Amino acid sequence: MDEPREPSSPWSLRDPILIYVAALVSSLVGLIAAHFVGFVDLVEIAEAGETTDDLPRVILVAAIFQYGAMYGGLKWLSGRKGTGNFQEDYHLHVSSTDWPYFLYGVGLLFVSGIILTGIFSWLGVEAPTQEVVEAAESSDSFGELVVIVLVIAVLAPILEEMLFRGVLLDVLKSRMALNPAIWTTGIVFGLVHLTDPATFLLIPALAGLGVILGYVRIRSGGSLSRPILMHMGFNAVTAVALAFGL
Repeated sequence: MDEPREPSSPWSLRDPILIYVAALVSSLVGLIAAHFVGFVDLVEIAEAGETTDDLPRVILVAAIFQYGAMYGGLKWLSGRKGTGNFQEDYHLHVSSTDWPYFLYGVGLLFVSGIILTGIFSWLGVEAPTQEVVEAAESSDSFGELVVIVLVIAVLAPILEEMLFRGVLLDVLKSRMALNPAIWTTGIVFGLVHLTDPATFLLIPALAGLGVILGYVRIRSGGSLSRPILMHMGFNAVTAVALAFGL
């Protein structure tokens, strides 16, 4: 029988839930504040129902507040229930043998892209585009584009891996068998992307990515460095394409 890798975890199930909810609330608060100071016009976007000139700024504000709150939540959790050391609490141990996983992530994106293109073509539907990608494509500001690319290629992989393959997987594998814990984490990872409705058709692929990253973490001795690098590689292709207008 597949037994849990660890008998206990310093985290509770409510910890990753609270951090993620706090991140979403923070992004909403940030957007409301940005609207009232005139940085974005949420009313115009709601009425237009499509991409507007304000979309890049909306995505920027939402991402900065969301990932800022996520970092703050992880920092708070580390200090309150962990050792206070990010490297130890979130398994951030990097070695020279980890770097090829960035390239594995790049390869995984190309393979999944070919598969998804075939599936969407067979179904006769147009491949969906995430809002963050639409925002980058519609931005005419170099500064906005740089920040969006950094969010896609750096911030999102690091913080999402710390939260999902770090905290959440640690909690679940102390409560259930290892394989169900990895699959549950992957499915949750896919489902949370529903905050962007455009990703609905991509949920199975994103859940699959989450499962793969979970197994990568376990098979690398528990370190998060390889899943982070693989996630970075997966996202980097999109980031580079946006940066160079490809």
